[in-house]
Amino acid sequence: MTCEHERRLQQMESWYEELLSGEGCEHQFLCDYQPHRDFLKSLRGDVLDIGGGAGVAGRFLDPSVSYTIVEPLDFWRSTRWLEFGRRFRLTGPEPRFVKAGGEALPFADDSFDVALAFWSLNHAADPARCMSEIIRVLRPGGAARIVLEDMEPRWADLIRDIRPRLFDRFTKVRRQASIQMRFADALRMKVAGNWPLQEDHIRIREADLLRVARTQRLVRRQWLGGWLTLDFVKRTTAN
Repeated sequence: MTCEHERRLQQMESWYEELLSGEGCEHQFLCDYQPHRDFLKSLRGDVLDIGGGAGVAGRFLDPSVSYTIVEPLDFWRSTRWLEFGRRFRLTGPEPRFVKAGGEALPFADDSFDVALAFWSLNHAADPARCMSEIIRVLRPGGAARIVLEDMEPRWADLIRDIRPRLFDRFTKVRRQASIQMRFADALRMKVAGNWPLQEDHIRIREADLLRVARTQRLVRRQWLGGWLTLDFVKRTTAN
């Protein structure tokens, strides 16, 4: 682990520790996962959650799911976070915690039906390597959902966002736009090539992840809750 990566992880830990100490922790997770609830509820089989923290995604999984969380940090296995995770999951499956990084998943090839990486690759040391490992451990026909923060939108994304922004303005309904930033600011930063990046995040280029996954089937690319979400299916040898 490099000094820079360690510094980013420490900043992340501080942010989550502050969140847990406040009154809005449960509400924050409910809001974050709201756009993914239906997807998570539809999953079956063996589910791997890379960087799944305290296992809050388990709240939205079917109880029959076999749920494995990979985390390199002991932080998430503290008594406070484990207790929060148990309360938050309600009737969701009890996770199996495995201490490891996403760059070297300790599982055999073709081990899981589904892989999740919700806001975790931005904290990795090597996001592209994590993507490669996700593909490796998925069974043929298995699905992966990757949710990314601080991603620079394509020009087409910004143009597509104009209509809901106008709808926001005339109806006074909030959070309709996909890119959660004032359009003028987004346009300025896009032109300048200076898209913002949180201090505890690593810069990820969408093209780099797509290059790693070029042999897989990208079934959906969308902005959900302000974050870029990529859904892949691992190709079988027949297709």
